Amino acid sequence: MDQDMKIAICDDEKPIRDYIEKCVREVDPDALVSQYSDASDMVSASFDVDILFLDIQMPGMDGMKAARILRTMGNKAILVFVTAVEEYVFQAFDVGAVQYIVKPFDRSKLVETIKKAVDLAIERKSMESALSDAKEAEEERRSFIIKSGGVNTRIIIAEIVYAEVLEHRIILHMKDKQCIEYYGKMADLEQVAGSDFYRVHRAYLINLSYVKSYDAKTVTVSGEEIPVARGKYQELVKSYLSYYTRKENL
Repeated sequence: MDQDMKIAICDDEKPIRDYIEKCVREVDPDALVSQYSDASDMVSASFDVDILFLDIQMPGMDGMKAARILRTMGNKAILVFVTAVEEYVFQAFDVGAVQYIVKPFDRSKLVETIKKAVDLAIERKSMESALSDAKEAEEERRSFIIKSGGVNTRIIIAEIVYAEVLEHRIILHMKDKQCIEYYGKMADLEQVAGSDFYRVHRAYLINLSYVKSYDAKTVTVSGEEIPVARGKYQELVKSYLSYYTRKENL
């Protein structure tokens, strides 16, 4: 595995948590395991694991409610319910539980369940990585054609650091330090460039991936200071944070 598997165990009984963790480590010794005795301590927007073993019947917030809250927040952990009453599991379909284990545990069945959950998590990670790579490759290939100096030139959008408009000409400042001029409208370029770009000023469109720093007056893009128009700063911050969040979630 390229990254250690992150596994959480939530059960109000410590001996149960410890036993599940012991079996987890038999299957995957390098797994990063966290234990929770209370579901309300576990449920948060920052909770992020690959696999969650979750007791259904617990004091306070029960496992079913915790699972519904996590799913509502977008958590996609592979969910394995732990229960002493098998009938409760039939309520689990709407939260995407993939497996369940029944107390008292049959050790061989528990280990088999853990192996299946780990295999599924590895498969999901591989698929997500492939989709991310495909998306990045597609983004890198996005381009458009301009006429510059009487020659049709293909411009790869991801390689534009920023663009500025001078009279009726647009100057593209490229990743390789080349400057390409053509006649056109900044509004048209803004539409073609997409959400990874932001127009900080009437005369400037910047590629958010090259932003190094910014304040209310200027934004530094690959060593160049670009003016930020009055009233544009808050939208710049929102656009940059949105861009950063998208890239982090790839």
